[in-house]
Order: sequence, then structure tokens, then C-alpha cells
Amino acid sequence: MDTSALVKERLGVPIIIGLGGALSLVHVWHAVGEEEDLLTFALGIGGPLLLTGGVLLGGVWLWNRDTDGRHALRIGAWSWLGAALVAGGAALLILYQQQYGVTMDEQLFVVIDGASGGAFTGFIVGVYDVRQRQAEARATELTRQLTILNRVLRHDIRTNANIIQGNANLLTSDAVDTDEKADAIKRQATDLVELGEQARDIERVLIDGESDRDERDLSSLVETCCEQVRQDHPSAEVDVSLPPTLTVAAHPLLDSAVANVVENAVEHNDKPTPRVEIESAVVSRDGTDFVDLRIADNGPGIDEAEVEVLKRGYETDLEHTSGLGLWLVSWIVARSGGEVRFDENDPEGSVVTLRLRRGTDRVAHASESNAAGAAA
Repeated sequence: MDTSALVKERLGVPIIIGLGGALSLVHVWHAVGEEEDLLTFALGIGGPLLLTGGVLLGGVWLWNRDTDGRHALRIGAWSWLGAALVAGGAALLILYQQQYGVTMDEQLFVVIDGASGGAFTGFIVGVYDVRQRQAEARATELTRQLTILNRVLRHDIRTNANIIQGNANLLTSDAVDTDEKADAIKRQATDLVELGEQARDIERVLIDGESDRDERDLSSLVETCCEQVRQDHPSAEVDVSLPPTLTVAAHPLLDSAVANVVENAVEHNDKPTPRVEIESAVVSRDGTDFVDLRIADNGPGIDEAEVEVLKRGYETDLEHTSGLGLWLVSWIVARSGGEVRFDENDPEGSVVTLRLRRGTDRVAHASESNAAGAAA
């Protein structure tokens, strides 16, 4: 991220807190230095102080929510714009009255009171504006995802159904190997069941929001997925090199994403002994810690055209993926606040890297406490 983008990413919350804090300090100073009756105090000092305090607390609220920097900057811009417009309007009103010989008391504080009301109003408008934009972006993304889901389901169900029907028709002939055709039907039926499970998971991913994240022990999750793959594919070698405990904050269906990547690495491998190596690294980006889960294989690799479609985020009639698996992985990781990267493995195969936000040690401590309790 370049310097300009980094400044924009981090500027939003400070300018909101700075605006609210500065105006609040002015009102506190005004309150200390003046003796006013209750009504004047409430209207001229107390009310504006509550408004600026609201802006200040709003900035803290955005910071605690880990709001996207671009959204916070937009809200901050609305707050400053509101403060400038209302303060400017108050100043023009004062100048207008002076032309007719009317002089308003404490003109500076009248302008500051206007800025306070404008800042609070601008903050509310900014929050509403950001939420509207998020809703529009989410609707556009959901439409694209549903289009992809519809295309893959129609294509794969039609293909598998045709294969099942063709083999079923051949079973009535005495000239064919019935066992071979029955196995073909069984394979296609299994594929249809897996497709249905993927569609169910995708439905859950599309319904859930980004806020639906759990702290997960990635090491335990990966080992569970790999154990199942080893059972299903005895000829495969799946090596896991992860620390005993590695906590990430991710969507509840993270295990489905990991399982899809590992299973694809084995099932689409044309080697007599498919090999999968899984390792992790902790990286820091813009002050946030992430965990890179690296899943490498010795297979034929992922088609570059599919990778480009996944990076683009939507399909066309001529450019699309071969199934739902990689889309499911991409969407689950995106809902987890992370990203997926596809690279070539050296000397052969592919590397899929899932970058996930690093969690706290709460899961690790809970596991240790449970183990200690069981031992006692």
C-alpha cells in the first residue's frame, strides 16, 4: 500500500475524534469561564457539548468496531463538511445582522455552537451514507454470486444427470459391464451429493455477514480436515507443519474452505502418490497481524484462466470456473476478512494461500484450561 493510500486508510477516525475533542474542549473552557443562567447554559453550552461529545464517542465507536479506513474517512469528511457549512451559515447570519445594527453577543461561540451541531449532523449523515453504499455494494456482490451459483448448478446437475441416465440405459443391455456402469452412476451420484453440500454451504455464506466470525484454532481445524482426507485417499501424503495452537478470527465455515482446498489438491492430482504440504506464517500488514496458511501440492496446477476469473469476482459465458469449490473457498475467506492467493509451486503443482486475521489466545487458553480440568 502506497503512502497516499495508507494515509487515507488511517486518517478517518483521528479526524473525527480530533474534531469532536477540539470542539468539546472549547465548550468546557467556555463553561468554566462564564456564569450563565440555567436556560442559557443548556442552550449555549450544555447542548452543543453533548453534540460534540457524541462526535467524539462516535469516533471511538468506529475505532472499536475496526471500521474500514475508507468508510471512516468518508464519515469524517461528512462531519467536517457539516461543521463548516453550519458554522459558515452562522457567521453569515452574524454579518447580515450587523448590517442592520444588530450585534449578537459572544459571536465566536455562536459560530462554534453551529459547528458543533453541523459536526454531529454530518456524522449521522456520514454513517447513513456509508451504510447505504455498503448495502448497494453487497447487493451487487450477492447478484454476481447468485449468478455464479445458478450457472454452476445448472451445468453440473445437467451433466451429471445425463451421465447417470446414459449409464442407466446401458445397464439394460447384456453387452456391457454392469459393474462398471453401476460404479459410474455411483460416482456421479456422489458428485451430486457433494454439489448439494457445497450449495448449502454457499447459501449459508451468502446469508451470513462479515460480523459472523469466530475465533478458531487453525492448527486443530487443519489437522481434522487432513485426517479425513488421509482416510478417503490412503495413497496421498499430507504433511502438516503448524504450531500446536494458531488462533484466527474467521467465518464458521472455515473448515469447509480448508477441506475444499486440500481435497482438490489430492483429487485433481494425476501423480501415483499425491503430496500436499501445509505450513503457516504470521505476517503483519498495516499494523494488523495475519496468518498465511500455505497449501502446496505436486499436481498439475490450477488453470490460469480459472484463477483470473476468481480474481475478477464474476464469470462470463466464455470464462468461468469448473465448479463451486474454489468460489466457496474465496467467499468464505472474504467473509473472514482475508484473501486467497494462487501461485505456482516449484518445481510443479500449485500453492493456495489463505490469509486470515490472527485471533487472540483465548482459544488456546480455553483448550489449556479444559485439558487441565480434565486431568484434575
